[in-house]
Amino acid sequence: MMLDEVQTRLDALVGALDGHDAGAIIAATEELATAVILFRGASIPPGSEHRARALIGKTLGQLEAAAIRVNILKDWTRQRIDRSHEIRGTHHRGAALNY
Repeated sequence: MMLDEVQTRLDALVGALDGHDAGAIIAATEELATAVILFRGASIPPGSEHRARALIGKTLGQLEAAAIRVNILKDWTRQRIDRSHEIRGTHHRGAALNY
């Protein structure tokens, strides 16, 4: 089922986020986007609707967890940038990393 592929790609993204590896995060994000696009065009086989609903619920929870990780990494990066400016005695030029 295509949803299993989405789940696998989401697990890879969460692992990349936890590993703080920018290259792995980018690759996992692209792979997840591809899996989601393919899932949107796929049909759910008859008789597997209950399983699909359960997997979708699990996936949505993991997406929320991934979003929290992204926000934490964003905050850490902002703190490091601010500390770097403090050490150098410079001022940052506006808000960085605003999404």
